[in-house]
Amino acid sequence: MFENTIKQTLAASRTAWGISLPDASEFVAALSVNAGPDFLWVDLEHRPYEVDQIRWIPIICRRKNCACVVRPAGLDPQLIKKALDIGANTLMIPQVNTAEEAALAVRYAKYPPEGSRGISPLWTFFMDVSWDDYLPAANRETAIIVQIETPEGMKNLDAIAAVEGVDVVFAGPMDLSASLGHIGQPRHPKVLRFLEDFPERVRRAGKAAGVTFGDPKQCQEAWEQGFRFISCGNLLSHGDQGTREMLANFRALENGGARPAGKRER
Repeated sequence: MFENTIKQTLAASRTAWGISLPDASEFVAALSVNAGPDFLWVDLEHRPYEVDQIRWIPIICRRKNCACVVRPAGLDPQLIKKALDIGANTLMIPQVNTAEEAALAVRYAKYPPEGSRGISPLWTFFMDVSWDDYLPAANRETAIIVQIETPEGMKNLDAIAAVEGVDVVFAGPMDLSASLGHIGQPRHPKVLRFLEDFPERVRRAGKAAGVTFGDPKQCQEAWEQGFRFISCGNLLSHGDQGTREMLANFRALENGGARPAGKRER
């Protein structure tokens, strides 16, 4: 019940493969989770809806042992608390530029004594979970992902990755391209150069490197570079069967099996 699939997978030295949710739809969320990802990424930074409109999605994820990654609009303790209280067990914090900001992300997401999160989780009521069971396990199950998207974040990457309580350090190629003066060009040589040694620098701090691409071929390339938390598009872009096959092929990579094909024509 309280085991975070992302943490379990990374602890076993394997890759957490996931997909994003394209809309605040419980139906699409259920279909996405049934396709078998390790995590489902729910974005509240760039989407037009708020936490109340995704309130059942973390519960859908928990019922299938799929980590629910919620990205709030920023490093805000109120937004972080609300995402966790509806049942998310993983937070992705955008625009983290310093080790101090990364430490705040951990502090806001953890209960005392590790942090300052207030106590009133709502999701437990709907799953018949006792606070006596959940509260002692909450800090252990909660994973923290911090995003590097700016030149300042790039400069402070090593210090950010060293922050205790951070689980994944995530590179945002699109925002990096804009920050480096090449907006809309995530494959620009400057971006690719930064991404080349990103996984190794993060690994040296004992953390996993994360990234997102919609094209399965680019996701495979990221895995070969050493990224171990990889978001691979969504159910609408790949289709239900295509998503299942893509995830199966990616997992086979780590067992020396079949290689995933490039993005399917639609």
